[in-house]
Amino acid sequence: MSRLVAAPVAALLLAGCVMYEDGSTSDGGQTSPGAVREVPLRVVEQGDRTLAFVPVSISGEGPFMFALDTGASASVVDADVADRVDLERTGERRSVSGVLGTGLVPVARVEQWRVGDVRLDPGEVTVIDLGPPRGGGGIQGLLGSDVLSDFGSITVDYEDGVLRIPAA
Repeated sequence: MSRLVAAPVAALLLAGCVMYEDGSTSDGGQTSPGAVREVPLRVVEQGDRTLAFVPVSISGEGPFMFALDTGASASVVDADVADRVDLERTGERRSVSGVLGTGLVPVARVEQWRVGDVRLDPGEVTVIDLGPPRGGGGIQGLLGSDVLSDFGSITVDYEDGVLRIPAA
């Protein structure tokens, strides 16, 4: 069942980006008001869809290619990636929905992770088998609004291939 749900869920959740930290600071190491960090996007055109990817490192491993997905309420890690970095499952299972149905998937705790050079707060992710890589690449996870909302606001600039987030 999880395989039947995974592909439609992934297809519905995709929107996209990628990040690097700009290092703009004022005197004393404090970030100046209005400063942003910029992260380069890997933008991929697939038929009538445009996907944007960010490099995500988990527990110092990676980077893994995550689709930036502002429409997903929860971030997702591919089951193979979760096993590779030894993410501890919480024992909880959450319901996910897709075009082909609904299913329960495991939840894992992520203590240390980064998007580009930007540290992300510890949190929980759902673990789904996103399937084998297609077309020379694959989605190894989705970075959803549960994580992206921590930045307050973001700007996705597809034309210049940059994700802009406020500096902390």
